[in-house]
Amino acid sequence: MPGSLRPLLVRLGACISFLLFSASWCADAQESDTLVAAQVFSVKALPVIRPSEEVSLAALSAAPSQVADVLRRFTGVQVKDYGGAGGLKTVNVRSLGSEHVGIFLDGIQIDNAQNMQVDLGRFSVDGLETVSLYSGQKSLRLQTAREYAAGAAVHLRSAVPRHSGWRLRLRTGSFGTINPSIRWDKALGRHMLSTSAEYTGSNGRYKYPYFDTTLVRENGDLRSLRLETQLSSRVQGGQWRLHLYTYGSERGFPGPVIRRAQGFPFSAERQADQDIFLQGSWTQDWGSRYATALRFKYANNYTHYNTHPEKNPMALPYDLHYRQHLAYLSLAQSYVLCDPWSVDVSADYQWGRLDSDVGQFVRPRRSTLTAAAASRLVWPSFRLAAHLVYQGAWDSFDQRQAGGWTRENAFRRAWMPSVSVFYAPFRFLEADAFVKRTYRLPSFNDLYYSLMGNAGLSPEQAFQAGMNLRLKGKAGRWDGSLHLSPYYNRVSDKIVAIPTSSQFRWTMLNIGLVDISGLDIKAEGSYARDLWKAALALRYSYQQALDHSTPGSQTWGNQIPYIPLHSGSACLQLDWKAWTLSWDTSLCGGRWSRSANTADYYLEPWSLTDASLSRTWKRLRAGLHLRNVFNKAYQVVQGYPMPGANWLLSLEYNW
Repeated sequence: MPGSLRPLLVRLGACISFLLFSASWCADAQESDTLVAAQVFSVKALPVIRPSEEVSLAALSAAPSQVADVLRRFTGVQVKDYGGAGGLKTVNVRSLGSEHVGIFLDGIQIDNAQNMQVDLGRFSVDGLETVSLYSGQKSLRLQTAREYAAGAAVHLRSAVPRHSGWRLRLRTGSFGTINPSIRWDKALGRHMLSTSAEYTGSNGRYKYPYFDTTLVRENGDLRSLRLETQLSSRVQGGQWRLHLYTYGSERGFPGPVIRRAQGFPFSAERQADQDIFLQGSWTQDWGSRYATALRFKYANNYTHYNTHPEKNPMALPYDLHYRQHLAYLSLAQSYVLCDPWSVDVSADYQWGRLDSDVGQFVRPRRSTLTAAAASRLVWPSFRLAAHLVYQGAWDSFDQRQAGGWTRENAFRRAWMPSVSVFYAPFRFLEADAFVKRTYRLPSFNDLYYSLMGNAGLSPEQAFQAGMNLRLKGKAGRWDGSLHLSPYYNRVSDKIVAIPTSSQFRWTMLNIGLVDISGLDIKAEGSYARDLWKAALALRYSYQQALDHSTPGSQTWGNQIPYIPLHSGSACLQLDWKAWTLSWDTSLCGGRWSRSANTADYYLEPWSLTDASLSRTWKRLRAGLHLRNVFNKAYQVVQGYPMPGANWLLSLEYNW
């Protein structure tokens, strides 16, 4: 037995012994008290901390087509967008970085072979019921160990239809956009089958200002096809679900806008992707006290990247193929010791392999074990939870030595404790807080990709603390709420991905120490009368993310790249009969594209306004969506101009 495993087994044995003793003690206590035996364990499924933001997609009038469009509405979130239909779209929560944010679909994490930064532009909202954001700790019954370990998490929950039917949707608009989709739901006794298909095509050509002239964005086109099938069923005391997902795309990378000689395109880089995964889950309550959840996933991701030097002689000649295999298995168990005390134990195992035809590729393999133990005290008005997460990763890779190639091994591990508490002293007031430590291993891409890898990267560690204060009230036809969320994060050896001359090649580096302090504020109000309803949501985020790596250096005390000090949004929605009008304005303060906060790297503040008008009939819904109404020129990432005013028309028919 490896020596590194002995301390882990000893600790796990001690934990199991303690849990068995606690269960025995609670059982004895309950046998001697008939009042306790008569209690109903209805509080066991209550969350200790609510989501920071959650939206029901059925309630959105703007009919977003991508998950990235939904997340732009959330407080404390930056969505990096590299422009064009094929441009990469990633999410950053409270300055932790996109690689520190877990994206989960029905409780199972989504991994990606490119940069370990999940491209949210690939995921449609079709078939989803809700999108939730946890800026800190999530603590729910029967969740996976990787959910406990995530620094921040975006959760996508699939919709389970209740009856058979068809849905046909067509979107078309600027830049040659065409986006048809079809969905079929069929009830098969106690089972429900859902199948959907969606095609997206766009030429990605839009005008943008370029010094004293106007140019057209080139090589930003996209063609993609998504096919999904889900089979779900509810059985006595439980439920199970199978989900098959396939996605294929071919896209161009428009590249950064810089001064170049006449006659040369800015970019001729292309990327083709073929992704497929099969995942499933089974949840079962074995009586009123004990429950289990089993989840699994297999994913196969293929990427082909080509610079096409015959079209752009200035490009380096690359024609690269990558394939990643991933297998994942998770078992979660929950046991009510005595109401209101429960414990959860979760264990996840993941195996990953990355292959490529690149010369001298190191063929990395990784086995990761993540285990979590959670203990909760849950009452309706007060909840307390403590968690301990262990993560160990075993890497195997080729290393070139003087005498030839050898197979090397590396092991990394971490312990991640956390505590969270919830208190609701009054109906109109709720408060929760959390403290946690998280740890992110360098990914295959960080360490081993030949174009961007950095084998000297250190693991990224973070200390996170935050609280939420919610006030809500109702007076007659008025309904309102106020949400305040101060937080502090300290990240050591922060891994930062800086784009170079393309979206495929990055520079990976560690920023030794980053201190992040911030405040998220969200105020909502609504008024309803007869056939009218008005709703207003105001969001503001303050984020100070300072580089404290090297005292006395040029970057000491500077804001880290792409984090605005101030940002916010205002969303107004008016409903009258079957009509809905929405008006959304987003604002982003000035930022820097490098840790050196000099004028050369400063990005100007920008504002963006979108409008939407929709009408619903019995089976038909039509909408017109105007984006960047005032045709503002802006950049989310330096050198990547975003589209000006554009439109999208959507039609949806259900039968």
